[in-house]
Amino acid sequence: PPALPIVTTTVISSITTSEASSGGMVTSDGGTYVYSWGVCWSTSANPTLANSFSQNMVSSYSFSSSLNGLTANTIYYVRAYATNSVGTAYGNQQTFTTNNLNAIGQSYQGGIIAYFLQPGDMGYDANVQHGLIAASGDQGTVQWGCNIAFPGGAYGASIGSGAQNTINIMNGCSEVGIAARLCGDLVLGGYSDWYLPSQDELTQLYINRVAIGGFTSYYYWSSTEGSVSYAMALNSNYNYNGGIYHMSKWNSYNVRAVRSF
Repeated sequence: PPALPIVTTTVISSITTSEASSGGMVTSDGGTYVYSWGVCWSTSANPTLANSFSQNMVSSYSFSSSLNGLTANTIYYVRAYATNSVGTAYGNQQTFTTNNLNAIGQSYQGGIIAYFLQPGDMGYDANVQHGLIAASGDQGTVQWGCNIAFPGGAYGASIGSGAQNTINIMNGCSEVGIAARLCGDLVLGGYSDWYLPSQDELTQLYINRVAIGGFTSYYYWSSTEGSVSYAMALNSNYNYNGGIYHMSKWNSYNVRAVRSF
């Protein structure tokens, strides 16, 4: 009678901060047609198809698979699988650890690592590495807009406040094409959680501008309001040392989106 297939798991290779490669070999079909095979992975032991998985469509019982969307400096467990009419069988378990994030300017999750959170920063965790990712280039030159008082305002200046500033601006202002909306509506590198950085977040981008790259010598908008008619902008002209200035919301300045990891 038919039985479960038998499959082995390939040793993990090509490990980065967010990707790896594996695969497997179906050594027995169990006496019936194998119609699905691939690898599954998890941060817990003995992953199954209930966890993340990649189905391989190559019509061969020897296959390779890519593991994507992984978290840096994290242990993962991987097993190949094969499914026939009897059910799904799993191969031997392989484990690996993704590479650590260790450098400003490193490509990661849709952009460039711009800053690692420090003790005292909102969201800092001594056990889990968090920080800011900057888009690899500017999103445009537009007005800050919203020359009105709106619920909640956008007065957050500290690291960690830019995302909420952006949400408040977009919820309170209907104007299109403004700096916050340019970031909040952005889909880049497969990610849609970009936002306009607060003034302190923007300052960190300026400090690490050489490693991040792509900055021009001109003003950049932050998401931090100064008043109903003014918002905070950073002068990226190197002669002015990246100072923060109180500027009219109707001025058109550069925009660089960020996201948190």
